[in-house]
Amino acid sequence: MKFTCDQQSLVKALNIVSKAVTSRTTIPILKGILIKTETDDKIVLSSSDLEISIETKMKANIDDEGSIVVSAKLFNDIIRKLPMGTLIIEVNEEGVIRIISGYSEFTLQGLEVDEFPKITNEKDGKEMVFEKRLLRNMIKGTCYAASIDESRGIITGVLMEVSKDMITMVALDGFRMAIMREKITNESEINIIIAARIMNEIGKILNENEDDEEIKIIVDDKKTIFELKDTKIVARQMEGNFIKYKDILPKNNRIKLKINKNQLMDSVERCSIIVREGKNSFIRFKMEDDSFIITSRSDEGSTREEVKIEKDGENIEIGFNAKYMADTLRILNDTDVYMEFNTSISPCMIKPLKGNKYEYLILPIRLSTGNI
Repeated sequence: MKFTCDQQSLVKALNIVSKAVTSRTTIPILKGILIKTETDDKIVLSSSDLEISIETKMKANIDDEGSIVVSAKLFNDIIRKLPMGTLIIEVNEEGVIRIISGYSEFTLQGLEVDEFPKITNEKDGKEMVFEKRLLRNMIKGTCYAASIDESRGIITGVLMEVSKDMITMVALDGFRMAIMREKITNESEINIIIAARIMNEIGKILNENEDDEEIKIIVDDKKTIFELKDTKIVARQMEGNFIKYKDILPKNNRIKLKINKNQLMDSVERCSIIVREGKNSFIRFKMEDDSFIITSRSDEGSTREEVKIEKDGENIEIGFNAKYMADTLRILNDTDVYMEFNTSISPCMIKPLKGNKYEYLILPIRLSTGNI
């Protein structure tokens, strides 16, 4: 195999496929990237950790057809360090890869192509087409709330529900929950769960493919395929039933307040500075008619913030994990939001002023007089 290509284009392609390369394996081939010629002017780069597989195509001038698997880390490191311009990459009959750029030359030993996992080309299943921006924003707005503890099973995943007029994504970890909804026009109805770590990688790829306006999604019983113009992602679906999240949502909240999201976020982040990780990593919210008093205290010091609100309901005092509150506020784009409460030990709900585009639920921390 021999081809020439642009160094920057190859770096971009490697950024995409490297997201499916795992370092947590004893199988050497899963630490590699498959490079193969496709046509006279394109090569295909592929990677897989058996749960997510990625293929991306890029332009190249093909002199000799062929394929080889390269060490992802080593190949990445070399290509990134080479100067911008044209690269010559060739592979001999012994599987030795030669990389030439100007006066620089590297040789690497390739791996056997036959051992590389086969990435499915089957496209039987329900098909949907979404705006890329829509899916990217929904991933950003939900995945952060999924559990990162792999022993927690299904809640390490993100639920995607698609009806004929709505797509809903849900993630939760037992302490918080994120729900996002978008109106769509669609013929298929699906209900799938995909690991949050995989969805996060898909979100990053959507950010890197600036030219694509739409993404096609193909769903069967075991896998979901996400297709862009030059990139295909195959994600294995999680098995099992997701938590009945609608049953968790509070039906009636007695206290409702309107607040400026940016002012609240800035105050929460300043209060977070003073609290250390551990038992005191929380902040206290106290309602005083038209004010939200936010305080935190640790052995190192204390802080007090005040944010103006419009409130309907009684005054209460409630505590929250500082990180959970900040994480949620950070991903919201609205200027003002509603916060709803029932008691000092029931969840807080964060909603938009109009519609139901999102709902965020955060469980409180039970406060005692000795907390702060």
